[in-house]
Amino acid sequence: MLKLTLLPDEYLTVRDDIVIQLTRVAGGRAELAVDAPREFPIVRGAVLEKNGGQRPACLAPPPKKKAKSSRDQVFRWNDDRERAVRIMKRTLDQLDQSQFSQEAKLLRDQLNRIIPAVWEDDLAAP
Repeated sequence: MLKLTLLPDEYLTVRDDIVIQLTRVAGGRAELAVDAPREFPIVRGAVLEKNGGQRPACLAPPPKKKAKSSRDQVFRWNDDRERAVRIMKRTLDQLDQSQFSQEAKLLRDQLNRIIPAVWEDDLAAP
């Protein structure tokens, strides 16, 4: 199974006639836009299983809920935090172009340690 990581507004293609775009990530949910010919049925997994279909064998089993200590709990990811990270990264890009490039690198490294990837499941977990 191919496993990809996408940022909002990034997309992937399947053959020449199917396009899947990640349009939004917020509150533990990802929003996808799918453009495919009508002859390709697209069914949400929960609906498939509810109607007696089997979970595809290539998928990992659903995660089991585990108790987290308060130290390990991660804040909820939302659009406001997403915008804040994008603004910080844009500002760091501007600093890279100025005389403060070394400071920008240090700040970027620290930001990446705090928020390694905006698409991580843990950030959106309830």
